[in-house]
Amino acid sequence: MTITPDKIMAALRQRLEETFPGEPVYEHLTHRDFQRPCNLLELLRTDLDPQSMGMAAVTLRYQFRITTFAQTDEVHDSHLPVLDLRAMMVLGAFGSGFLRVEDRALKAASCWADSSMYDAAEVHLTLTLTVDRAEFRTEELLPVMQELSTRYISKEDAKT
Repeated sequence: MTITPDKIMAALRQRLEETFPGEPVYEHLTHRDFQRPCNLLELLRTDLDPQSMGMAAVTLRYQFRITTFAQTDEVHDSHLPVLDLRAMMVLGAFGSGFLRVEDRALKAASCWADSSMYDAAEVHLTLTLTVDRAEFRTEELLPVMQELSTRYISKEDAKT
């Protein structure tokens, strides 16, 4: 079974919704008048662990940024201790050391927070997944790409 970035995003979204019940979780970007408090989930980078290249199995690394936003006042200022606490809650959500995605458990390889902003804190999370190289070849991934493309085209057709 191929674990795709969209499946990982869905599992991350669920974890954030459990941590902050009732708050929206945005993916990739927020719209102009987004609701606060909330979280924004972005996939920043996917790469192969260089130490696993050439082996029978390879380790994929997925690097995410989770931006947690606090309420702000009329001059766009927030309460910094609340931001620190929100960042700690995001860190704590991954304290188990793994994230279950379907039948796999991705390892939380690193997780750290930057709370230097005034209205948001960023948590950087790196998840790793070791897969057999056979799962990471064109023959395995092509059907997944075709399915995603078909779903996107169907979604666009439904809009018109």
